[in-house]
Formats: sequence, C-alpha cells, structure tokens
Amino acid sequence: MSTLLLVRHGQASLGAADYDVLSPLGIVQAGRVGVHLARMITTPAAIYCGPLRRQRDTATHLVTAARDAGHDFPDPIVAPGLDEYPAITVMQRHLQRLAESDPELAPHVGNLTRHERGSLEHRRAFEFAFQRIMRHWHDDSLGDPELEPHAAFQARVEATLRDMFAAHGRGATVVAVTSAGPVGVALKLGLGADSWTGLKASFVVANASLTELKSRGDDPTLTMFNALPHLHDRSEISLR
Repeated sequence: MSTLLLVRHGQASLGAADYDVLSPLGIVQAGRVGVHLARMITTPAAIYCGPLRRQRDTATHLVTAARDAGHDFPDPIVAPGLDEYPAITVMQRHLQRLAESDPELAPHVGNLTRHERGSLEHRRAFEFAFQRIMRHWHDDSLGDPELEPHAAFQARVEATLRDMFAAHGRGATVVAVTSAGPVGVALKLGLGADSWTGLKASFVVANASLTELKSRGDDPTLTMFNALPHLHDRSEISLR
C-alpha cells in the first residue's frame, strides 16, 4: 500500500499587496509540519509542491525543519498539476456582475463594503458570496473562456495525484504541498464523492493541515482529512 500525504500551504498574506507570500505565522506553521512529518513517517520517496510561491516556500521550510531535526528529506519537486483553482480571479471578474442579476447575492456583496473586514458580518457575507460564485464556476456558467473550468481543474489534479502514486510504486510515501482546492479533489477521489462535494470541502481546509490518501493499485482511499495534530501540540512553541 502506498501513501500520499497532502499538505496545505501555511498561512498566506491575506489583505496584503501580494497574497502569494507566507506570513510570519505561515512560516512557523510550515516548519511545524516538517518536524511532525519527520516524526510520523520514514524519509519520503519524494516531496512535490505546486508552482505558487506560497506552496514552494511551505515545502522549502518543511524540508529545512525536517533536516534540522536530523531527517534526510529530499528537495521539493515542482508539480504544476498541484496549482490552485482561480478563486481570486473569479471573484474579481464576476462578483459585482453576478450581484446585479442575483437578488439573493446582492445584499451580501453590499455587506462586504458596508462592514469592516474581519467582523462577523463581513465574514458571513464573504462566505455566502464566495460559495455562491464558486458554484457558478463549478457549473461552468460564468461564460469566461479565460478561466480554467472546474472540470479541467479537477481532471488535472486527479491525474497528478494518480501519477504520483504510479511513479513511486507500492509501499512508498510521498508528500505533496498544495492548496485547499487540490485537497478537496483528493477528498472527492478518496471517497468517490461528487465534484461539488469535493469543491465544498476545499472551503474548510485549514492552513498547514494534513490529508492522507492510501492506495493499492489505482484506487485511492481517504484515510485522513484536514488534520492539525502538529499545531495543537502544546509541548512545542506557541503559534500565538
């Protein structure tokens, strides 16, 4: 049986000029993942990461921490198939337009500007608006040919995950540092769920969380989802 451990990147820089940069907390989280994996598994056959900076930097900090703990983790390999879905672009291009024709969405979009970022009202409005517009993306109803369709996103992630299992053979353990979207696809694949269930699952994937697939042959099974034991261990440094 082979094991694929998916790691969501550490906390990025939400609200900053460049979101695709790990925050100071995200750097700490990535190191904590590396220390935990060094204790949890033997040296992985490979460590892959997506092409985004937050994915690559998380992998680098993870490997450095594992090596500092005395374990010979390999250098990360960039895998384009682990890239995230285009959520920010979808929101920027289509949220206001959809609000003009969707009477349920419109008040929530209004609340995004009416209430302070971080407030309960703002978070609730964002959650509703985000899920509403991502459903449109999932259903391919945005009419935007420049966006990667959900079906294509899901297909490339599934192909990448299957290729990783196939490349390293039976009994291997592989680590893949990615984002919430591909983790949702892993859940969909590992449970045999529908595609919307997989996308919805991505909305709750925590920074630096662990998700595990195990496989015999070509039939992965989900054995762990969105786990954070390494961030709740009070014997280690505080993240606050």
